Amino acid sequence: MRRPSIIILWSFIVTLVVWGALIAVTPQGASPRGTMTGHMGWEGGFPWLRARLKGPLEEADVRRMMETWLAQERNPRLKLGPITARDENIFQADIVTKDNSLVQRFDVDRRTGAIQATEDSP
Repeated sequence: MRRPSIIILWSFIVTLVVWGALIAVTPQGASPRGTMTGHMGWEGGFPWLRARLKGPLEEADVRRMMETWLAQERNPRLKLGPITARDENIFQADIVTKDNSLVQRFDVDRRTGAIQATEDSP
């Protein structure tokens, strides 16, 4: 009769050990939401957006996407800077500080919604 309780106890211990090992190898400061450098699929844009696109994105769509992401980051020192059309397929969006210093520049694909940090960012 004691076997099921021993199995449950060992299962619990193994689960804790595996969970602890996963935490130990996770990079310090890793965020499930991703970061500005593109972790966790951020550079891929918003996956739900690609499924809903009926046509190319407009500047207002890009502004809404980037403002939503900035709100999720919860950093009161950051804001959305200018959004410009780099060419017919790419919008360029700047993330700036409250005093308008450039933090990061992103390219947003009008056709897919994919977002990628640019090379000319500081």
